[in-house]
Amino acid sequence: LVGSEMCIRDRDWDAWTADYGQVRDAIVSLRRLAFAYMGGSTPGRVREVSPLGLLFGRSNYLVAAEGEGGAPRTWRLDRLADVHVLAAAATPPAGFSLAAFVDRSFGIYQDDVEDVRLRIRSHGAEEALGWRFHSTQQATPQPDGSVLVAFRASGMRELAWHLFSWGDKVEILGPQRLKDMMTEQLSLASVSYTHLRAHETEADL
Repeated sequence: LVGSEMCIRDRDWDAWTADYGQVRDAIVSLRRLAFAYMGGSTPGRVREVSPLGLLFGRSNYLVAAEGEGGAPRTWRLDRLADVHVLAAAATPPAGFSLAAFVDRSFGIYQDDVEDVRLRIRSHGAEEALGWRFHSTQQATPQPDGSVLVAFRASGMRELAWHLFSWGDKVEILGPQRLKDMMTEQLSLASVSYTHLRAHETEADL
């Protein structure tokens, strides 16, 4: 289990704890798990998985492999319903490591692993040298006082959200998908803020 505080959204507490108990029992007993998954493109579809572990954070996830030979992926715990443990034994992928699975991504969401390159400008250099973006990172001080940070990870959307907190201290050098995602998020934030300010101005008139 990896994690911290649990957050339950829009679920009856007793029902949620019963479902969570089933998930825990399946992990401990190394048995397969069945549930209706209320997320994704086919809400309510029944899934049968081999549970591999739990991740707790802002949202909480089951890590599990669906079917025979399926790749491990994350399932939001608050989107699981009608959870029950099956008699069949779980079959984890050969050599699976929960720690290694988590380490592939900047956050929790898993997608393609990419080469990330960031330039932290001089006024954020000291903070960057003491900050752990990812376990594979290399931080290289530059003659101009900036720091180049490079690592391999998935989870570009969560990384873009995090980089908001660095403000003008950071410049994204790559990959292009991360640049595009940051541009999209900045545009959405700008539109939302401009809309809010327009309403506040109208209210003041």
